Amino acid sequence: MNDSFLLMSISYVALVVFVVWAIFGKRFSTLHKIIICLLLPMIYFIHWQSLQSTKGWPSDQILPTQFELISADIVEPNPIEKIAGNIHLWIRPSETEPPRAYILDYSRDLHQRLFETKKRMASGRRQIGLLYDTSNTGQSGASIGGGMKLKFRNAPRKHLPPKKQ
Repeated sequence: MNDSFLLMSISYVALVVFVVWAIFGKRFSTLHKIIICLLLPMIYFIHWQSLQSTKGWPSDQILPTQFELISADIVEPNPIEKIAGNIHLWIRPSETEPPRAYILDYSRDLHQRLFETKKRMASGRRQIGLLYDTSNTGQSGASIGGGMKLKFRNAPRKHLPPKKQ
């Protein structure tokens, strides 16, 4: 996420530099006007790209190693309509952090695991997602690419504090 903020900062500074140059600079030649006309849309494009990874949009960055699954939405591939398919996860990285949306490429194995996980969630069990490296042998899970696997398990039950008398 720091890269996106850096890109946004650079785009704002570049825009200010162009405005100051236009106000205090000498008269522009036709070449300068053409350069400005070509660079300004590029600045807006860079700014738009950097906004995509900020909050509000599903992130395509790597998931945290452990998180609470809040919800999942699965869009199956459809070659007729040219839909590649993807899986949206809404997760809470820790109890103190706000929820965040993530997007993963569609995988049939992950789809099946999420179907089972959503059934457990419907029965009232919180679910914890665990992300680990595929070199960790003996672990089962759905491959999500990048040499990583994802599996889900029941979260430990939260115990209420004792009543004060």
